[in-house]
Amino acid sequence: MPRPIAAMDLGTNSFHLAVVQPDDQGRFEILSTEKEAVRLGSGGGDLNLILPDAMERGLTVLKRFTAISRSMNADIRAVATSAVREAKNSAEFLERVKKECGLDVEVIPGKEEARLIYLGILQCLPVYDKRVLTIDIGGGSTEYLVGKSGIPEFAVSLKLGAIRLKDRFFPGGVVTDKAVSECRQFVRIALTGARDEIKSRGYEMAIGSSGTIETLWDMIRLRKKIPELAEPVIHLQDLDRVVDDILSIEGPEKRAKLDGLDEKRADIIVGGAILIQESARLLGISSLYFSRYALREGVVFDALQRKSDHALGIPDVRRSSVDRLAESFARVTQVVHAPGVVNVAARLFDEVTATRPGIGTLEDRFLLECAAKLHNVGVAISHGSHHKHSYYIIRNSDLLGFSPIEIELIALVARYHRKGEPKQNHPEYGSLAKSTQSRVYNLAAILRVAIGLARLGDLIEDLKLETTGKNYIIHLKPRQGADLSIPIWAATLKCEMLEKVLGSRVEFKA
Repeated sequence: MPRPIAAMDLGTNSFHLAVVQPDDQGRFEILSTEKEAVRLGSGGGDLNLILPDAMERGLTVLKRFTAISRSMNADIRAVATSAVREAKNSAEFLERVKKECGLDVEVIPGKEEARLIYLGILQCLPVYDKRVLTIDIGGGSTEYLVGKSGIPEFAVSLKLGAIRLKDRFFPGGVVTDKAVSECRQFVRIALTGARDEIKSRGYEMAIGSSGTIETLWDMIRLRKKIPELAEPVIHLQDLDRVVDDILSIEGPEKRAKLDGLDEKRADIIVGGAILIQESARLLGISSLYFSRYALREGVVFDALQRKSDHALGIPDVRRSSVDRLAESFARVTQVVHAPGVVNVAARLFDEVTATRPGIGTLEDRFLLECAAKLHNVGVAISHGSHHKHSYYIIRNSDLLGFSPIEIELIALVARYHRKGEPKQNHPEYGSLAKSTQSRVYNLAAILRVAIGLARLGDLIEDLKLETTGKNYIIHLKPRQGADLSIPIWAATLKCEMLEKVLGSRVEFKA
């Protein structure tokens, strides 16, 4: 039985935890769920600072979440969103989380957050074959996505959130007619670009997730006496009525007495309600379905996909996003990535790690394949320094499904596929943790040799690494008697880094 997986979502308003027990078929049973209002982004200007009391609240909750997860022997994956993405002192917070909780937190980009939310929604509602619009209102940002069959077609994260709008227009949760009017205008302007893109693509069904939309659904359900187990769908006319009620009450203390409104949300519900109402009007939404699954569950399923040998019914978005980037530059440059490079790199990785297990993990193998596919994209800018251009293209591309550090690693491996070795005085490389530097160096060393061996195309059917005393011999099996003299010559010129990795001389034999 696989180990349990714990997913933590460090949101601007709330922190969430889900611990699940997966089986061998990629299904999972929920063992524990937790949710705690933290207000990590509250009171820090335009979410540009995590205040000391908010930091302490966050650490207290994370210590408890970590204790729960470890008591179940779970593998932990923690992601952070808008408040940590934008705070000037996010590094301080993340360092304290690492030191006091032993957690490595991924700060995910907004588009990746939208994708993971979509992935979570697909586990909750039977909408895989529908083109859906998903909306998730957080405390600091709102994610909009159009997708079908598990593939995001459009995703955007806007700096619109319940806490952000409250701090800007409704300090203390107090409502005035002037503030409501200004907030509506602000939201409409911010949504203009997303509105045009979403309307041009179209969708069959709109789905909302997050505490704001859940609260509005609970308020509508209670006032209309809808059974608790009924299909959770918000109709526009009901939304308008409940938003009117919310805005008719000036202060949060009286507002908290409305049926279905948690007093902890009485101040931030105002901005969130206006945001979803304006989104519905601008995007032509007449009915909004509610999903109880969102980012937290998406992180769980994404972790399952990464650990699984099969696709679990959802396309591998990481692999497809790399392939799309490679193909788009191939059309421009007429330089197609050689499948021989990818195949040889993967095979050489297997042999090297079988001999030296500490060199890399299965995830490193996948990242190496990605770098092998993308190492030449910089030719679109200039051939002379295309390895450096490849770095900047990969680093600034929207590779869905990857964490920022994974994108950085792929970009740097491509950067060092030729010319000089990685050096501490190279800013991008020197700023990495020592363990990540080692990963970059090891994978770049393998990629260089693979590029040499694939110099004339996909001529190598298989290879085997043999230890002979203090040296290594890489035995190459040619395809259909191909002459490997030039690939061997090219690989020999490129094997210095690999020799440093292995600590021995490397020879090649056909």
